[in-house]
Amino acid sequence: MPIKPGRPKGDPQTRAALVDAARACFLHNAYERVSIRELARRANVDAAMIRYYFGSKAGLFETMVRETIAPVAQILKHNLSCELHSPEELMQAYYQMMAANPALPRLIFQVLNNQNDNEAFAVLSGVFREMLGNASGWVQQLAARRQLNVNLDPQLIRLSFISLMVFPLIAPKVLMQEFGLELTDNWLTKLLNHNRIVMREGLFNPDNLPPAGPGVHK
Repeated sequence: MPIKPGRPKGDPQTRAALVDAARACFLHNAYERVSIRELARRANVDAAMIRYYFGSKAGLFETMVRETIAPVAQILKHNLSCELHSPEELMQAYYQMMAANPALPRLIFQVLNNQNDNEAFAVLSGVFREMLGNASGWVQQLAARRQLNVNLDPQLIRLSFISLMVFPLIAPKVLMQEFGLELTDNWLTKLLNHNRIVMREGLFNPDNLPPAGPGVHK
């Protein structure tokens, strides 16, 4: 059962200070190494406030994650209601979120690849299953509006889109150095514009490509 996010009642400044402390601590340290005492000290509040607002350290962690990724989550939710945003809008919101929180991609990658850390893994996997489910519904709407390439599998389109959007930000350092990848507004805008062209026009000139090899569908 997913952990409920923090309650909004009470002193909003205290709650916000704890979320900010969680962002500062969890984005730069392993989950199990961050103590309730350290979170409270950084927020300059009594440790009992964590239980009051969030129930537990895991509850505070989930609230921090949900509030950090809220710009992207809101676009996906709107897409499932009445307003359908373009892929570029979703990608732009994601890059803006990551530019403001450059350590977040590594946190997500490390936690989701380490199932031994049960609390953090349970929180992040639950949040991202929810987001991937919404993303699946969004792709289905694009397909229903005939905005997808009919020659491609919608599920693989979703995988390709996520790969374009996510991989550069969790690439190994050697690749980041090779391509001069920086989590800055200017670089991410450049990447967004590149991905826009890739999605709408493709990578290669089909008129000058060699024939597809055996077993490769055109």
